[in-house]
Parts: sequence; C-alpha cells; structure tokens
Amino acid sequence: MNLQAEMISLPEFRAYAASFPDMLPRTTALEQRIRIGTGFHGKWYQSQREHMLGWLVGQECRERKNGKDPRRVSASGMWNRLKCSPLMFWLAEGAQVSYAVLDEAERAAVAASEIRPTDGDPHGRMMRGPLSWTVIAHSLRGNADPVGPVQADAASFPAFERLIARNAGYRPLREWLVESAHASAPEGAT
Repeated sequence: MNLQAEMISLPEFRAYAASFPDMLPRTTALEQRIRIGTGFHGKWYQSQREHMLGWLVGQECRERKNGKDPRRVSASGMWNRLKCSPLMFWLAEGAQVSYAVLDEAERAAVAASEIRPTDGDPHGRMMRGPLSWTVIAHSLRGNADPVGPVQADAASFPAFERLIARNAGYRPLREWLVESAHASAPEGAT
C-alpha cells in the first residue's frame, strides 16, 4: 500500500461518500439487526449517507476554525475517531470492500452492539479491526468514483443544516462553512 493511496483529504473523502446511495442493502440489514443507526435512538439523520456527509462538513468547518485547510488534512484521523458501526459499515459497503471483510465487520458490529446497544465506544475500535484506514483508502481509490466538489456540496450542505438544526453543539461551526468553489487555505495555513 503506498502513501498516495492512503492520503485522502476530508473534502475528497466527502466526495467519495456523496457518490454512494443513501441506503445500501447490507447496511440496512445490519441496522435492523443491531437496532442502531437510521431510525433508532432519535438520530438526526435519515440515512447513513446523510449522517456521514453532515458530520464531514462539520469536521471540515472545525479544521478551518483551527486554522487548517481541510484539503490538506487526511481523512484517516476522522476515520479513527468514528464510533458508529452502521456508518462505518455503510462507507465500506459503498466503497466495495470485499464481502469477506464486510462479513468480518458485520460480526464486529454485532459484538460491539452486545457490549453497548447504542453507538459509541467500543464500536469504532472494534470496526477498525476489519475496516482499517488502509482497507478503506485502498477500496475508495480502487473501486469508487467520487462526485465533483459542487455535487459534493449540494449533497452535503443540507445534511449539515439538518445536523445543526438538531444538535446545538455544531451550530457555531456554521460560520466556517465554505463552498468548495470558494475554498482556499486560511491565512497562515501550511
């Protein structure tokens, strides 16, 4: 695995995620089986796609707020903070990770839900066993076709608005929202 394949920026990752369908069959079945994700626990999102896109916009805004250019920030750090089994599984299914690895990830999600019947710890840690960043990055680069920046924004910004409507903690990040067509490195960013 070369580093070029592993360096996927936050906006690039969002463009990949925006190219995937809202609902994927194995993800939907997993959500129903473990009773976590879309339609459970009063979540703000209506699909894992909306979940990922809204949250990614928030991460990009946070990077800008901290003086960084999201185009220069690897999505691997974000991947390593995720704690939602269905969200991680959806991305892997969309990226066409192998069936054998998806089977392992499904077993990890079920085991995590038996420990904790809502998202959070230990879901992310257990999912990253079969779904390491290297596996995800390789599958995205090899199997997925990202949408363009304008299409990614069109899919993502409504998801972010839905997120901030339901979660006040993300509202201050709205002032850091930048359309891809107007994105530039913040003053002093490297």
